[in-house]
Amino acid sequence: MEQDIIKKAESLRDLIEAEAAKPENSGTMSPVVVEALRKHELFWLLVPADLGGQDVETTAFIRLIEEVASSDAATAWTLMANSVATMVAAVYSSDAHIERMFGGANKPIMASTYAPSGRATFANGVYRAGGRHSFGSGIAHADWVSGAHMVMDGEAPVMLDNGMPKVVGAFLPKDQIELAGNWDVVGLQATGSFDYVVPEQDISADWIFNQHWTEPQRESLAAQLGTMVVVCAGHTAVMLGMARRALHEAARIASQRKRLHSPDCIATTPVFQNEFMKHEALFQAARALTLDTFSHADRLAGQGQAMTDLDLQRVRQVTTWTHGVCKDVVGFAYGSVSSSLRNPSVLGKYLVDSSVGAQHIIANAMSLIDAAPPIIENWAGNR
Repeated sequence: MEQDIIKKAESLRDLIEAEAAKPENSGTMSPVVVEALRKHELFWLLVPADLGGQDVETTAFIRLIEEVASSDAATAWTLMANSVATMVAAVYSSDAHIERMFGGANKPIMASTYAPSGRATFANGVYRAGGRHSFGSGIAHADWVSGAHMVMDGEAPVMLDNGMPKVVGAFLPKDQIELAGNWDVVGLQATGSFDYVVPEQDISADWIFNQHWTEPQRESLAAQLGTMVVVCAGHTAVMLGMARRALHEAARIASQRKRLHSPDCIATTPVFQNEFMKHEALFQAARALTLDTFSHADRLAGQGQAMTDLDLQRVRQVTTWTHGVCKDVVGFAYGSVSSSLRNPSVLGKYLVDSSVGAQHIIANAMSLIDAAPPIIENWAGNR
């Protein structure tokens, strides 16, 4: 199954690159690419099989997103975000809402955000909810959209038994939300990550799901692992795809371009060879550790076992570290051939996109600091 998925992605390389280069597609994914991804059913890899998905392991998802990102990072980011949102809808929504969303002739595509920037109240089996949400990646071609709403009792949040505030989501038809139209950014421009407004409205309780993702309504590998593990896998894969393509471009250009006042090409110089080998090794190490970490998670999910706290912190560690490595690899690749400032430039585009991708909240320095205690304890207790 995994090889078939990768072959589908490889078959779309030329189309994705050509469509991404068109000025009219600078803000969101090309409609032509959306239809191609629909045709190959790549939006539903994480969806349970009984809803028409493939319920793949995270390593297969990583390899898919990595392959797409090697053609265009924004396309991969959007596919990743839509895939995770559609998985959330498929796994956590009630049976009644599943029928509404998945009961039609065409499989739905979802968009969602996760920070609880909306507010909701509850009375008589109905939620009154609304708010403005940010970073709705892939929202332009989504069929259903959800935002996170903190449930309030007056001016205070309703608290759960575990001490967390109660936060709910609800996938609504896209015509029930309003796009803010404010997506004007430095990098990853074509992700279409518009802010949007959920106008205050009554939402029946059977449309609502627990935004903490602790109450899956149906089984799947993604549900067993948890949404944030899948999110980490997808974001890391985007960075790996950019670094992979950057190394290819650097090697290709360096093998063709001569040094100043020399008949030799850049690729023959000791400086380039030394730096290329170091950065290529870093990429290979980051990719191998990523696949090893998520393969372990997949094995646990396949056996119906929960990840330990150490397992979860390893995921956070590899996610953050790999983001940094890939950003550095792309930076080396761009600087090594010193000829990529004129557009169109694959390396120039990836330089900006990787810098933006590395700023995501799941990959900031605090992730390593938060993850450190159980990993240090494990090393201290085991020789």
